[in-house]
Amino acid sequence: MAEAKSDGSVQAVTRAFRILEAIAAVEHPMGITEIAEACDLPLPTTHRILNTLLATGYVFKTPRRTYGLGARLIPLSRYAGGALGVALRPLLAEFTAKVQESASVAILDQDFARYIAHVPSEQPMRLFTEVGNRVELYASGVGKAILSQGSDAEARASLERTGMRRFTSTTVTDPDELVEQLQLIRELGYALDEGEHDLGVRCVAVPLGQDLRIAVSASGPPSRVTDEMVVNVLVPELTELAKRLGEAIVKGAAGNGR
Repeated sequence: MAEAKSDGSVQAVTRAFRILEAIAAVEHPMGITEIAEACDLPLPTTHRILNTLLATGYVFKTPRRTYGLGARLIPLSRYAGGALGVALRPLLAEFTAKVQESASVAILDQDFARYIAHVPSEQPMRLFTEVGNRVELYASGVGKAILSQGSDAEARASLERTGMRRFTSTTVTDPDELVEQLQLIRELGYALDEGEHDLGVRCVAVPLGQDLRIAVSASGPPSRVTDEMVVNVLVPELTELAKRLGEAIVKGAAGNGR
């Protein structure tokens, strides 16, 4: 029988999650000794838990006897993202009503940004984004904001896997140029999409931080989303919203809108 701790948690389950989080943190398959050291677990215990995770599809084993995250985790992330988006929507709606521009929240999904929440503005010209759609990280405000939360090496590895297809005349297709943008995003605290995926749309996005790999954005036509609007209104409001969203997620209190 699995051992229960005094706080009501089951030790084996807690350890299994620690192992999954350790593998996710390094973003490459890990050897059993490396996992045991990272999780501060005995080698036999690590081996038993890995065998269970392997049998259930939550990790996979490579020919070199290293372990990576399994495909069974992918649908779980999608279900979690959908539920999270519903919980965050009230805060997003409050923001949209205040700034009168469409707002979205996107989460890292492998090498893409996937939209989990969207509230359109009431303006005659407005942006509609379908929840569940994925967009390239390098060609979107939310994507670049999410990329900026990792290292330049991680960004380059992602770009190498996906390539950098051109969508519009302003799409960035040079990895070096994008890395320079990411460095500026980290300094400024926000990312811009100058019609790089869809013509006639300007987007500003802010990462939630706290290692969440989530970003929130506001989008509209360039005639409304001017430099002055970005700097004086959208960036301050999005920064505050990102803080509230991040705190809500971390505290597990997103559903009550606090």
